[in-house]
Amino acid sequence: MSIEAYIKNDILQRRLAESSVMVVYDKDIRYRGICTDLASDTCTIIDVSEGSLLTRQQGIKVLSQLFSGQQLLIYVPKRAPLEEEEKQKDPFALYAVAGSIFPDPERSGDNYIDICLKAKPDQATEIRALFEKNNHPSFDVINAMGGGANWPTLQAALGVEGAVNILFRLMVASYEAQAKLATQESWLSEAQSLFSSVLGMTLRTKQTNCSAVADELWRFVLFSEFVFDLNKDDIPASLTDVPRAKESARPIVEDLGDNLRKHIDYQNLYIERAETIEKEFSLDTVCANILNLGRRDTFPFEERCYLKQAINALLTGDGDSTRTFINEHANSVWSAKSDSQANWELIKSAQRLTETCDDLMRELNAYNKSQSTLIEFYQTSLRKADQLHREFEQAVNDCPDIEELMPGGIDQIRKVYRSLVESVQLKFTSFVDNTGWPPQDFLSNTQVFDTKVEPLLKNSGYRVAYMMVDALRYELGYELNKQLSEDADTSLSIAFATLPSITPVGMASLLPNASQKLSVSLVDGKSKALFDDKAVSDVSSRMKVFSSQFGDRFQEMELRMFVKPNKKADAVINPTTDLLVLRSTEIDSYFENHPDDAPSMMQRELRFIRRAVNKLQDQGFQKVIIATDHGFYMNNAQEAGDLVSKPDGDWKVEHDRILLGNGNLDAHHYSLSAEQCGIQTDITKFSGPRSLAPYRRGKLYYHGGLSLQECLVPVIEITLKSTTIKSNRNICIHLDYKKGAKRVTTRFAVIELKLENLQQGMFDDPNEPTAIEILLEAHNSKNKVIGEAKPGQYVNSATGTILVEPGESIKVTLKMDPDFEGEFKVKAIDPVTSTVLGVPLELETDYAV
Repeated sequence: MSIEAYIKNDILQRRLAESSVMVVYDKDIRYRGICTDLASDTCTIIDVSEGSLLTRQQGIKVLSQLFSGQQLLIYVPKRAPLEEEEKQKDPFALYAVAGSIFPDPERSGDNYIDICLKAKPDQATEIRALFEKNNHPSFDVINAMGGGANWPTLQAALGVEGAVNILFRLMVASYEAQAKLATQESWLSEAQSLFSSVLGMTLRTKQTNCSAVADELWRFVLFSEFVFDLNKDDIPASLTDVPRAKESARPIVEDLGDNLRKHIDYQNLYIERAETIEKEFSLDTVCANILNLGRRDTFPFEERCYLKQAINALLTGDGDSTRTFINEHANSVWSAKSDSQANWELIKSAQRLTETCDDLMRELNAYNKSQSTLIEFYQTSLRKADQLHREFEQAVNDCPDIEELMPGGIDQIRKVYRSLVESVQLKFTSFVDNTGWPPQDFLSNTQVFDTKVEPLLKNSGYRVAYMMVDALRYELGYELNKQLSEDADTSLSIAFATLPSITPVGMASLLPNASQKLSVSLVDGKSKALFDDKAVSDVSSRMKVFSSQFGDRFQEMELRMFVKPNKKADAVINPTTDLLVLRSTEIDSYFENHPDDAPSMMQRELRFIRRAVNKLQDQGFQKVIIATDHGFYMNNAQEAGDLVSKPDGDWKVEHDRILLGNGNLDAHHYSLSAEQCGIQTDITKFSGPRSLAPYRRGKLYYHGGLSLQECLVPVIEITLKSTTIKSNRNICIHLDYKKGAKRVTTRFAVIELKLENLQQGMFDDPNEPTAIEILLEAHNSKNKVIGEAKPGQYVNSATGTILVEPGESIKVTLKMDPDFEGEFKVKAIDPVTSTVLGVPLELETDYAV
């Protein structure tokens, strides 16, 4: 293969396939012809040599219109910018950020001599000698260098040409290839010659079979790569005599290692081989004191070392180093191991949370001067901290060896979040103490039905669904709205919960005419929600309010029953129904009773809401309004003494977060009179902690009190379209577990997904994104969900959905029900229509006891 063909096929085309956009910087005008030769219907080449201004305009146009399967290469005849200031002045640097760069100054083996060595490893000695005399030999000179040795038997049996390709194929040789070699007498002598000339390796095994030779080659290549990555002074004495490659073979060794780890078909083989070799040399023990292991993920013990260094950087506030470790090692070949993926997800989640909290804390002073600006800041930015904290706690629950990994570190991360939200909380309660409740110029929950739903029902034949979702706090509503906006026209606004922010009062506040007819009272020492002076503390009494006002136009049912009706109950919507109330209590119920299972339960409930919207559209509804009674706060960051003492007086403590009645108060409490509460009441005072602390120790989840997390709630308005939501019926998701393995040996199984055949319609806009959103679930023989995708790099933490690009192959961890064992099916499911996309993957558990 010529040097030009190698650069075109093995470097430029391969990188374009990975990143779609690439900038080639070429101060020596060496690669221009190769770049222009890449032009095709799917690859646009912009040659900056032809003029900077026009090419800049063309680049922006092509990049903005780039869609799946299309590629953009920009050729720049100058040196690549290295310093940040240079990059800011370079108009083409942004394309490198969006895609890739060649030659990449941070990538090993991208300089010209290393490229020549990898293209022609047989002539390594001659090439090095040539470069000592001439730093810039032409392609013709390189191509004319000796014919080099050739290995016809190996080439014929393995079906490839070139030394590096032959080495690679020998390492991964199939049984068929090994059988071919076994029938040829000359293959072994050719292999010995190849190893010696290219790697400096002397074959030591006395066996003549391909398997034994491959074993030694694997050991030699992987150990050589490991040693090349170390400082020479760090090589343990016990390893100094272990055979390794000559220095001139370093680019070839590293190229082999990279390709073996990246090639999806051989990753499992690589993992098996690397683990075996690590044990043979006891590398984890003899290298235990080496602090700098380099940057390559050759052996599994290195990945663990990088993980610990990332944790140390995170906990010492070295954000740059943390990001470097994550970028270089979090998605290595070892991420296919479920515990590795869970560990890195925890670190990534912790880093996102701490950096976001630090940024928001710095910005807070600019937004805490008034109540309205603080509320606006929460909507736009602060709610992100709540989301990332929820994701972090979910990652903590999913991490198998959290205490070993981060002793004391989890509490340190939690304190960062707690510091931010407490600062916001104290300012917020101070505003409320002065202005009353709800905040001025904002919608109260008692006004939601009358302003959002009632006007729509005045139109004859207009059908409205009113979803009353328990504990849908604002950050969840924000994520849900993003998902729903992909299927329909949506808008998100806010309202404020009625005090006390508990379910009986909150759900009653969502009734018609609640602003006029709802009141709160203490009856026999318990708070009661009254509607027209009648108790509305349960579902039945609240639904009677709707029925008395709307008669046959009204119908209600549980959200789950509407989405998945069963034989015992009919979910048919009456033709006279103009107002359909759908009720959901799952989020609140699980957080109250099963907090460990609550995050996954929450994901399912949000998916049910999305499916319900799709079903409502099919049944002719024009509008959906989603409202909630209250939010919640996750109190995982509590500390010793993190408790508020109940003051003296005649107080009723409600949900450990609010006081109803009268009595003495100290500086740690806010106080609202009956007139300041925004609701009719005979209760003298509403009071509670200015902080986020409760009145009882051990509360990990709570609501009832006064905070932005508990009381600022989402209102989502959805305008349904007259056409059915587009189905993904032409989509096929291919699923695989360990290259065809059928037995799952861990409760965190890594499943590989690939979007195989996206059939784009002739009228589809090619500029529209073609990524597909799916769910990954494991079902038992009764079609019950017994495993779901664990939140991570590709899995949305709020909804559990996964975004897959056409042709992309990704790995997702399937978190299995710990109580389930037996046969099951893994399914890729359309989250809107519940259609199964592709053939389910049939597996069986085989857990180690």
